[in-house]
Formats: sequence, structure tokens, C-alpha cells
Amino acid sequence: MKLKRFCCALAGSLLVAHSYANPLDHGDLVTFPTRDGVAQSVFIESPSANPLWVVVLFGGTVGALHLDASGATTLRGNFLIRSASHWIDAGDAVVLVDTPSDRSGGVDGLFRRGKESFADTQAIVAKVRERFPGAKIALVGTSAGTMSVGNALQRDPGLVDAFVLTSPVTVARGAGGSGAISDIDVDGTKYRVLVVSNEHDACLVSPAYAGKRLAEHNHFDFISVDSTAGGGDRVADCGGHSPHGYLGIETDVLAQINRWLRGEGAAGK
Repeated sequence: MKLKRFCCALAGSLLVAHSYANPLDHGDLVTFPTRDGVAQSVFIESPSANPLWVVVLFGGTVGALHLDASGATTLRGNFLIRSASHWIDAGDAVVLVDTPSDRSGGVDGLFRRGKESFADTQAIVAKVRERFPGAKIALVGTSAGTMSVGNALQRDPGLVDAFVLTSPVTVARGAGGSGAISDIDVDGTKYRVLVVSNEHDACLVSPAYAGKRLAEHNHFDFISVDSTAGGGDRVADCGGHSPHGYLGIETDVLAQINRWLRGEGAAGK
């Protein structure tokens, strides 16, 4: 599926106005135990007591949001974090995921793909089901956050109702390279998984061709988008305000994901 860049002066001005704003600020900070001696914090906001979907967001880079009672205090420029209010507008609940207490400064790829990270994710899902027993749950990650979501997908593809990997880390590089998720082997004909890539993503660990290859290998649904806003700066190629972070087309990309979750139109294989 091809999503062409859509430009609108009003939409553009709204995106600029909210790019660094706290995306959620009317929810609840919830902290609960996961592993022995470890606590996990999430920020939950919902437009109703019984949403159709709960979208659990795993941000990129080191993942530390330093949540407080007003939501995320860091990483607010990350694609998923800065646009989290989209899901509220669509009628869904949103959960922002912080790093666990024993990794308050952030996590690397090795941790994200490990058993401890999966245990934390299991506890998060259990807490979400406790709060919204009738809702469907989607784990959504972007960039490095796809390693956490991919870890859960590989270990238990039946854990939630859907998995979404945007700008997935598919090329191993550096000390944390083993966190790359190109090795995922899950039957996409049995489980709902969506991969989203930007054709102009210049981040070396998440090229669009590798995202498409991941989707094709596992029979996951795949959405290819096409935008160049924020491109050309090698230092920021893996940042949120670039094609890697869907700068300028956030609303369109999230709308495509939202329709996919609801089964409204098929994404390309």
C-alpha cells in the first residue's frame, strides 16, 4: 500500500504547534511490580471507560520517558509519543510505556530482546486487561521500540490482538546490534502484524527495503509511505523529526494504522 505525502497548511501548522507539546496530560500515572524488586510505570489515558482498542506505545532511542503525573517528560519529539493524542481522538485508549525501575536511564537492544523485557511487557498487558477487560490490545513500537514489541511477538504472538512495527530496526549495527528484529519468525497468516516503513528513511538500521523483506518473509501486512520532510541531515537520520519519524505525515500514517486495526481496508503484503 502506498501512502503519498499529503500537504495542508492548516494540518502543517497544527503539527508544528504540537510537535514538542506533551501529547497526553489527562491520564493516570500507574506504577506496579513486574520482576522481583522491579517496578514498571505507564501513563494511561482513555476517552471512555470501554474503548474498542488500547494502543500500547513503545518509543524509540533508549525508551526512557521519565513519566510523571502529566505524562512523558522526555522523548516528547518521538513519533509515537508526540502524536499519541491521535488515538484519543480516534476513540482509543493510549498507554505510554516507560523503562523499568532497574533501567531508569534507558535500555539497549540487548535488553529489549531479552527475557526480562518480555516479563515487563507481560505485566503491562496484564495491567491493561485488568483496566479495560473488554478492549482489544495492540503493541505499537517505533524505531528501537520495535525491538521491545518484536521481542513480545517472537516469544508469544498470542499475547495481544495486534502488533505494529514502524521504522523497524532490521539491520544490526554496533554493540546493541543483536537487538535487530530481522530474525523474527512468526506466521503472519495466524497473527495480526503490521510493518510500516518510509521509502526515504535514511536511518542505517531501519531501511525500507529491510522492513518490506521482514514483512514478506513472515506474511505480515506492510504499508509503505513516501515523505522527505526533515531529510538530508545525517546526524538526525534516526531522529523523530525526519522521514524515519514520519515528520509531516504523522496523521496520515496513524490513520492508516487505525484503519488496519479496525480491518477497514487491507494493507499490501
